[in-house]
Amino acid sequence: MSEPYRWTDDDPSGATAPGATILSSFPTAGLAATIAAHYVITSLNLPRIGILESLDAPPVAIVQGGEVQPPVRFHGRTDLGVVLSEFPPTVSAVGPLAAGILDGAERRKARWVVCLEGVVPHPVEDEGDSDGSEPSVWWVASRSDEELQRAVDRSGARPLGDGVIGGVSGALLVGGLRRPVPVLVLLVRARESAGFPDHRAGAALIETLDKILPQLKIDTGPLRSQAETIERALRAVMKGRAPTHPGATPDLSGSGGSGMYQ
Repeated sequence: MSEPYRWTDDDPSGATAPGATILSSFPTAGLAATIAAHYVITSLNLPRIGILESLDAPPVAIVQGGEVQPPVRFHGRTDLGVVLSEFPPTVSAVGPLAAGILDGAERRKARWVVCLEGVVPHPVEDEGDSDGSEPSVWWVASRSDEELQRAVDRSGARPLGDGVIGGVSGALLVGGLRRPVPVLVLLVRARESAGFPDHRAGAALIETLDKILPQLKIDTGPLRSQAETIERALRAVMKGRAPTHPGATPDLSGSGGSGMYQ
């Protein structure tokens, strides 16, 4: 049996307050969720406030801007916490990670747990995203909650009628069935173009979050500009020629801005 994960605060005075929303982000299709989480953290200047630790955690340290970060960590402020992992968890770690997040959210009397997910190719009701149009966002919740329902209704996200959700988000949904904190999963159709990150899908997740949580007020303009730059470069590569704009040296990794995926 895998060792459980424990949510430990770096400084109790900086921990989330009762009623906070907890975002969960683990790498999935197109890295859309990871891009969105990094962008939220950077845009809101959210400090690290805690970690999820376990004896079974991968023996890896992340170094960003000269600072050492654990592989699964929390950033946040009193009304918002973001769970961020740079690596997809092993199958055996999924259950303990989800339980650790739910335990921590319950102890801190969180309002909701909101999971960010990129999906390919499901949901399958709409195939319009493949032509470069706006990615679709779906939602599903662990149980009925009137406040949560009003929030997602104003977001424009569509309810997911049928589908299979795996990983930490799936485990959080099932775990949320018997927990006092509702769990919401937002799923965006992400494109995996030669393995490059889908910044446009990440922006769609953030804009949906902005409507669910109006206090965020995050400008996704820079993120969408990065998406356009990457897409132009990819189209040029696919056509077998260099980009036509003068002096261009495309950054296909998406690392042109602050943060690992921006």
